[in-house]
Amino acid sequence: MSDAKWWLVCYDVHNPDRLRKCAKHMEGYGHRVQYSVFRCWLTGREVERLRWELTERLDRDDDVMLIPLCGTCVDGIVGIHGSERPPEWTDRPPRHEIV
Repeated sequence: MSDAKWWLVCYDVHNPDRLRKCAKHMEGYGHRVQYSVFRCWLTGREVERLRWELTERLDRDDDVMLIPLCGTCVDGIVGIHGSERPPEWTDRPPRHEIV
């Protein structure tokens, strides 16, 4: 069984050029949830690779958080415009994301 799970990747990049590069890079890993927040279905190995890649692209002044989400956490996600979590947030990835 795969060790993949949902991760939130949040970043605060101070330079506009690095910000664009980071956003473009993250588009290859997941879906944008907010301007600087991505939802990604990743294995442990993919998380380590992503961390390394972002370290190569960003500066020490930039911040990145990779937050793992367990099934209970995903079940608890709610938005401000409704009482239920967005339908695309399940404890399993959509079919097109399974690798």
